[in-house]
Amino acid sequence: MSEPSEGDLPPWRVESSRRVIDDPWLRVRADDCVTEEGVRIAPFFVTEHPDWAIVIAVDEDDRLLLVDQYRHGWGITSRELPTGAVDPDDADPIAAGQRELLEETGYGGGEWTLVATLAPNPANQSNRCYALLARGVRQLAKPKDEPTERLRLIALPVKEAMAIARTGGIVQAMHVAALAMAMPDEWSASGASATTLSDRGK
Repeated sequence: MSEPSEGDLPPWRVESSRRVIDDPWLRVRADDCVTEEGVRIAPFFVTEHPDWAIVIAVDEDDRLLLVDQYRHGWGITSRELPTGAVDPDDADPIAAGQRELLEETGYGGGEWTLVATLAPNPANQSNRCYALLARGVRQLAKPKDEPTERLRLIALPVKEAMAIARTGGIVQAMHVAALAMAMPDEWSASGASATTLSDRGK
């Protein structure tokens, strides 16, 4: 087989597509595909999650806002960044992040920047993940009471929060990536060496 040349590789041809799961939080489609070389891949399943907004929020006291919440997939309490789906009514990813931050933490205001647009898993997920940096946020209200999503707000000095992330205390991969991209100097200055879950006995 010859090596591909520089540039984009040829996409698969989709002969047919059908929806196999249609839920407000998860849609799955089955595509019958054919590669450029004529190899048939059918079905190939693609999950269509909503786009996500991840908020790296630093308050006026230079503390990073984190939330603890139960995650049923792993059955653990996970320390994470405030995050939520981009709703159709949101004007843009920043508006979605501002809404989610206010709902989850009661914080708002500050200066907002879209840092990066990431793909959680481009192999079989179609959604995007927006990393948003918000500096100088302050508490404006109480967090929204959501019975299906009990959160515990944690505000830590940025250096301490970065060290926790670098040593496996934050296991959500997209959140770790967002932190490193949004605050590269602080990430490097945290000084901790990365570990794996096996290093931590999990």
